[in-house]
Amino acid sequence: MLSLIKKAIPTSLKIQIRRVIDQIGLNRKIRAGAKSGIGFAKPNYLFKGAFLPQDTIVDVGCGFDADFSVYMIKKFGVKTIGIDPTLKHKSSLAKISIESGGKFIHKEWAVSATDGKISFNESENNVSGSILGEHKNIKNGGVKKYEVESISLLNLPARLNLEKIKYIKLDLEGAEYELIEKIKKEDLEKYEQIFIEFHHHCVPRYSKEDTLRMARKIESFGFNSFSLDKHNFLFYR
Repeated sequence: MLSLIKKAIPTSLKIQIRRVIDQIGLNRKIRAGAKSGIGFAKPNYLFKGAFLPQDTIVDVGCGFDADFSVYMIKKFGVKTIGIDPTLKHKSSLAKISIESGGKFIHKEWAVSATDGKISFNESENNVSGSILGEHKNIKNGGVKKYEVESISLLNLPARLNLEKIKYIKLDLEGAEYELIEKIKKEDLEKYEQIFIEFHHHCVPRYSKEDTLRMARKIESFGFNSFSLDKHNFLFYR
């Protein structure tokens, strides 16, 4: 009888029901995280505790709208540094800097396992580009390629004139795997919170198992972790 009822339900309604169930599950996890002081910002950002106006957060892969930076500026009054090498985002990020009264600063860099010049692929048809040619946004065509300056996590604090980085968001469109593979414990000594968006869904050679392996490596350096979806992770001391 139950199987007959399921068959009678239209596919569109099944999808709606599934979305409601998923949202209920997500809300439950968000509430559980809040009990441990972990905040959530749409669509997927996580952070722990509160921030002070004198704090600076680093938003790597901020995109054209720097939505996380804008959110943190409005919520906590912090200063933010958006790092994004995408040339087509430059004008919109300059506008955000002006509108923020200088609280948002844009750096036209990439962050990767490499210090120095690297090749970046700008997608003409998608918001996000990547240094990886196999990223789905790049394989779909419509690509502009150019050299950008890349900074490693080890050297990033010094380049930003920060003794420590209280919070960094890393949206590296697949480059996070090589970065973490090569990273050493001492490279992260100056970081208190690290939020990473993993992209196993965008790069064929990586899987969810690779993401979990990367998460375990960072945890082995003395970080706690929290995730709502085993896809986006907050690491904190």
